[in-house]
Amino acid sequence: MTSWTSSDIFEENIKNSFNVPAIRPEFEAHLNEELMQRAISTKRKTWRILGLRPAWAISLAILLMLLLGTLVIGPQRVYAEFARMLGYIPGVGIVDESAPIRVLAEPVSVTRDGITITVTSATLTADRTQIAYRIFGLPASAYPTREDIEGCMPSEYLHLADGTKLVQINGGYEPVPAKVNQAFLEIPCITNTLPGKAPENWELPLRFVAAPPDLTVMPVINLTPFPQVAQTQGNVGGATLVTPGNSAVNVDQEIETSDGYILIGHFQPQTGSGESFQQTDMFKITDASGKNVSYTYPQDVNENVNLDSAGMPGTGWAAQFEAAGLVYPLTISFPGVLLENADPAATADITFDAGNDPQPGQTWNLNQDIQLAGHTLRVVSVTVDSRNGYSFNFKVGPEVYSADVQIAGTTPNGGGGGGGGGLTNGTFESSLSYAKLPTGVLTVTVSNLILIGDSKTWQSQWSPATIRTDLPAHPTPQAGVCLTENSFAHLQAVPADLANGKILMYEALDNNNHWGLVLYALDGSDRQVLAANASGGTFSPDGNQMAYPAEDGFHVMDLATKAEKVLTGVNGFDLHWSPDGKQIAYVGTSENVIDSVFIVNSDGTQMSQVSEPSYESIIGWSSDSKELFFVVPYTGGAGWKVYSYTPASASTQDLFTIDNGSYKALNAALSPDGQWIAYRSQQLNNLYLVHPDGSKMHLVLDSPAQGIGDLEWSQSGWLAVSLSTDSDNNTATILVRPEDCQVYLLPNLHGEVQGIFTP
Repeated sequence: MTSWTSSDIFEENIKNSFNVPAIRPEFEAHLNEELMQRAISTKRKTWRILGLRPAWAISLAILLMLLLGTLVIGPQRVYAEFARMLGYIPGVGIVDESAPIRVLAEPVSVTRDGITITVTSATLTADRTQIAYRIFGLPASAYPTREDIEGCMPSEYLHLADGTKLVQINGGYEPVPAKVNQAFLEIPCITNTLPGKAPENWELPLRFVAAPPDLTVMPVINLTPFPQVAQTQGNVGGATLVTPGNSAVNVDQEIETSDGYILIGHFQPQTGSGESFQQTDMFKITDASGKNVSYTYPQDVNENVNLDSAGMPGTGWAAQFEAAGLVYPLTISFPGVLLENADPAATADITFDAGNDPQPGQTWNLNQDIQLAGHTLRVVSVTVDSRNGYSFNFKVGPEVYSADVQIAGTTPNGGGGGGGGGLTNGTFESSLSYAKLPTGVLTVTVSNLILIGDSKTWQSQWSPATIRTDLPAHPTPQAGVCLTENSFAHLQAVPADLANGKILMYEALDNNNHWGLVLYALDGSDRQVLAANASGGTFSPDGNQMAYPAEDGFHVMDLATKAEKVLTGVNGFDLHWSPDGKQIAYVGTSENVIDSVFIVNSDGTQMSQVSEPSYESIIGWSSDSKELFFVVPYTGGAGWKVYSYTPASASTQDLFTIDNGSYKALNAALSPDGQWIAYRSQQLNNLYLVHPDGSKMHLVLDSPAQGIGDLEWSQSGWLAVSLSTDSDNNTATILVRPEDCQVYLLPNLHGEVQGIFTP
């Protein structure tokens, strides 16, 4: 019996009504390409249709093409190409444009008990309501201090006047009806805060208006069917190169931006029975000339939501890049390994005595070898972790990836850990958590041994349907920009008059994942390992000492003699020595404090807390040591508030907000003359300068590499910058003087810069 759906009947009726003849495949392909090209080219025009603003003129044009396409090639094929009227709004993401877009009329703030929630924007589309808000003023004491203590996980919603509740979906809320222009944002509690530590049941009134005519909405082109490439295999650097006919790397959507593209896709390698795969590094994009294409992840694109809504398997990926000077096609490559189960039935047991009252942090050093499916695994230790569970640490050979654990006679309520084994340093961890921790003599069964198979690279290619002519081959840098991707390739090494300076690096010491603090001359010579298994070092003002954090306090090392003294009773990171050498500012963490700023005398006396908010970062000291600058991130949204603190009066001043900085780590650094704050951008590959009063913000490094890491100023005004040069984790360090844009490459330096001293 034949089963008919409504869409089948609709398509058949259309064909019968218009007596459409059979369509030749080549004509269908040509028309489909023409429709796509018109959709792309239309968005570059600024004319109006029937008085409509450009965004709606585009929608009308696409609708007309949709009707034409329906009559000629059938609604099923048209639906595959125009499933929704999709647009991309920077800062919001991919939205449905099939109804007029509305926005927040004005920002709304509510302050309670010194804590402020501000709704900064709202975007209302046919598929969802996107709300952006910031929280500021939360004290560290509002958050849990242990992983096994859970804070509030609120179910936020929008409340309409008629009592309707619009709940959260796909990173936003359900769509507000077209004729409703007011709503209340209801926040039962602030995420991850403890009961009674912060105000609850917040209500913020919102008003919506039509989007302005100049709202940037970029069409999203669905690339269907997915790109198909020829079946090839080869060998690249000892790894098998796999490009299957039904590609594992798919480009599903493209967005044309003002200077390039955003590509959105999914990665799903085909594996055999009992196999899986592990991606081992970031994906790489190269153009047809072999040039690595620097890209960033667009924070406002949730590619996995797109996968879920389309019912597609795999892992989503997205990349935003500038297109000037690229040679097509681009190749998108994912490196990884195949994983296989050695023997699903194989098990091995170990026992250990947990005692009657195991405590968090307690460790049993077992160092016991077991045989599992013909492979040797060493159970190094078992530790009671902060999640009310046991963590099992293994040492394995290069062929082993991971294994599972289970305590006999118990039912865990969670677990974790991860694989890696031979892919990292030959270790992995597997953990179990419980409502009530098992005690006494415990039998642990180890099973499900996963082995590492062949290394592979999966790849596919993409080209724009039409090569753009609106992009210059060599774009002119903005005023004040000292380095771009093109000029980075031509950097000269540091000159002799700077070579006898010194730089402190955090870098790998060997091939066993051991890292430490290493001292160099600026020309890359005179390498000295100062402290193994240490990080976060800083130079004293005269460059003769180094301070770094350790478990027993802050260590202060004389660089000439290597003698050390320990400042006990202080714990933290992000150390900054004052220019007069008398104090050290740092970010401290303790039982009741989460990442707040402290100051201690350089001899370890008179420790004081600077502020109460949490997750702060230090920018630096003023040149006279009388002010300390730091930033506090907004909770629930991008932005960093800049403060200055005067130790003499214990007073704090609110200066300004950085809106275009990195979401997670601003890496801000104050110049030695106190005139400039350097920080990295939201895209992580640009560097900006701004005055401490918020004025004259400008770009200094324009995407010279894949990413920007740590920043350190020298006392003479040179800025050392760590760069991630490609997706293979290769790094470089440069020296830039923004006042005259002198830029040099510091040779043979790899890792992250921790401090610099120039002559």
